[in-house]
Amino acid sequence: MAAAGVAGRTHAAGDASAPHAAPLGYLAPATSSATAPAPTVASAAATATNIPTGSAAPAGSAEETAADGYVYGYSPVAMARTRADHVCHGGTNALLNVPVLSTPLSQSVVAPNVDTLYSVAWLDLREGPVQLTLPDTTDRYVVFELLDIYSNVFADIGTRLNGSQPGNYLITPPGWNGTVPAGTTAVAAPSWDVWALGRTLVNGDEDLSAARAVQRQYTVATSGLGASGPVPPALPPVDCANPPDPQTPNDGGAEFFDELAAVLAADPPPAADDPALAALASIGVVPGTTPSTGDPATVAALEAGVTAGEAEVQAAAENVLVPSGSWLGSFNGGTYGTDYLVRSAVAVVGLGANVPQESLYYWSGPDLDGEPLTGAHTYRMRFGAGQLPPVDAAGFWSVTMYDEEMFLVPNTLRRYALGDRSDLTVNADGSIDIYLSATPPAGHTANWLPAPDGPFNLMIRAYIPTEPALTNAWHPPAIEMIS
Repeated sequence: MAAAGVAGRTHAAGDASAPHAAPLGYLAPATSSATAPAPTVASAAATATNIPTGSAAPAGSAEETAADGYVYGYSPVAMARTRADHVCHGGTNALLNVPVLSTPLSQSVVAPNVDTLYSVAWLDLREGPVQLTLPDTTDRYVVFELLDIYSNVFADIGTRLNGSQPGNYLITPPGWNGTVPAGTTAVAAPSWDVWALGRTLVNGDEDLSAARAVQRQYTVATSGLGASGPVPPALPPVDCANPPDPQTPNDGGAEFFDELAAVLAADPPPAADDPALAALASIGVVPGTTPSTGDPATVAALEAGVTAGEAEVQAAAENVLVPSGSWLGSFNGGTYGTDYLVRSAVAVVGLGANVPQESLYYWSGPDLDGEPLTGAHTYRMRFGAGQLPPVDAAGFWSVTMYDEEMFLVPNTLRRYALGDRSDLTVNADGSIDIYLSATPPAGHTANWLPAPDGPFNLMIRAYIPTEPALTNAWHPPAIEMIS
């Protein structure tokens, strides 16, 4: 799945700012040991309904309970670590705008986005609601995705649901019962820590200054309205000299459960999680404690559970993307209920994934003959007449070229993607061909997406997808080798 980095390559991920986690649109950190190669159809022959379950630990043992606890806690710990890095760079309740588009020099994150500018904030609602203000965005696609600390999307504010009109949005903490100011829309957050991810569409280099002008008008500010009722403790202070890596939450062994216990205290989970919390409590993992300092036998079980749980999560991540023709689609992101394994698997592939109704991502598989893609050949993707990626008129689509390591490919045209904003040549029958090769195909430069000399990968982004995409009835075209 999907998802930026202003920070150094080791500590950033996705296509936004300083966090190192990986929303769809973000992706995994470039140098993380957990970063997998681009998914293949063979590795995801199953849908989310047959993601493997169950740990290798003995049934009913403390180790098995710990493994299940690791699966439960993977996403909130990764989110808290993502927040930690951002707080070191920009604090809380302040918006960090990233006013540049990615280039081949952008190697702090894998699969960088060349469609949108990013805006990022981590909100701390313990002193009361925080206000997000958006300007009139006219016909420009904009979205602010809001996620709770458990990586569930609880709101998308922007073009799809709110149109282009200006708006004031009051993000309120759990249980808040204050008075909402006139002319303001209240958005209830299920957790006290909230990740806000803004995306602003750019229509090519010539549109960049106009997009930045819109971006500069976004504001995030505390409201001064105060909290209601009891307030939980804040997440622990961050060691900014050594921020933790969101993509390797297993790196501390049993201390993983210390981090999880801190999240449980700072952001109490929903009632639906009570059975999982009871199981965690049976092995000494309760809110606000440090289970790694417990008795040696329990700590050994926690250590074993981290190892077994990590293996389970990584195995599930291999199957969380859904086949869509010869491609793989991100149909399982955004909200998870009590499906903690899918939640964790999505966090591996693209922490911060939005709901499919807002955005879908497709990863390329092999060519039509089942062979890996390489710039040594020339390929054609033919979108039949009326078969372009099905998106709403207010949305957009693109096809982005990446090298073997999922970075953008240098080329003389400085062309890294083609899509709905490109001046593509249309065939007489209404179809559109996109040519993929390391050298320009004669007569087809307008529709050429330059590839590296060696292996490459493609990603299709579809924002505000319509029903054919959402139901997986539409599939990206097969990639045909023509020379």
